Amino acid sequence: MPRGQQFYLDAIEKAKSARDVQSAAVASLVPLAGGAGVLLTTFPEGQATGPTARGVLITYNDVTPGYFDALRIPMISGRDFGNEDREGTAPVVILNQTAAKQMFPGQDALHKRIQIVNRTELFEVVGIATTAAVNAVGEDPTPMVYRPMSQEYAPAAALVFRTAADPEKAAPLVRDVVQALDKHMPMRGVGTVLAAVSQGLWAPRMGAALLSIFGGLALVLAMIGVYGVMSYSVSQRTQEIGVRMALGASTINVLGMVMRQGLLVVLAGTAVGALTAALAGRLISDLLFGIQPYDPVTLAAVAAMLAVVALLACYVPARRATRVNPITALRQE
Repeated sequence: MPRGQQFYLDAIEKAKSARDVQSAAVASLVPLAGGAGVLLTTFPEGQATGPTARGVLITYNDVTPGYFDALRIPMISGRDFGNEDREGTAPVVILNQTAAKQMFPGQDALHKRIQIVNRTELFEVVGIATTAAVNAVGEDPTPMVYRPMSQEYAPAAALVFRTAADPEKAAPLVRDVVQALDKHMPMRGVGTVLAAVSQGLWAPRMGAALLSIFGGLALVLAMIGVYGVMSYSVSQRTQEIGVRMALGASTINVLGMVMRQGLLVVLAGTAVGALTAALAGRLISDLLFGIQPYDPVTLAAVAAMLAVVALLACYVPARRATRVNPITALRQE
């Protein structure tokens, strides 16, 4: 164990010495890497005994100091692990926000103590961290307990680092300097967080692309249908337009009348469509990530587009009818 601990420390220092690397750490579980963390039943202090004792099954992650900085996981309260958290000192942990709320609902979990099933020692909570994704983007918040690697050694771990340059180019450099510590040490699964996020979002993005295509086709068909119906409706009034013009109505008066009547229909249809879209938004809210089902910009843009199409459908045939000789218009069936 001391040799493994020292190897982790040396690997971190080697990684930090690589060009453009800003911070580095070691962890037994890396977010979005597909690994399975250790699940342990955990109790708040004083609740581990008795026939009715019921703990919380929580994922544990053993990390070195600097892990939260390397992955940009903000600390809500408390502190990060430090060199003072080593073997032989009081055991400490950091909870993520989800674990803190589950174990200490309505309380401040900082400086509280927890106990792991079948273990007698108590672990003091020295920090609360923001809940980060563990297995997939958009997953339900996962409760997690972080332990210092110097107190809970993990024989299999991953090196994480943050770089100011392109991580794809920095990864081989970091791998080479760390590999120099032990040429027989296997290193595999090198990747970036952006690549893991992109891979995790492939299926949702593909589904969104297909829905966008189908939605675009539906919008085009709706525009064609609205134009056709409105155009046919106005064309049927050619005789009426001819009578009005024969009685002295001007082109502007006729166009204004047709456009006003068409506008009333457009406004009524837009109101009904907006209400229907708002109600349908509740049904698809579970399928959305990062956006709200009620997007006023999108709804307004689509409504405006259909309204313009409908008004053009009124204007074009009405304008055409006003150019027809009133006598010819009256003779049409």
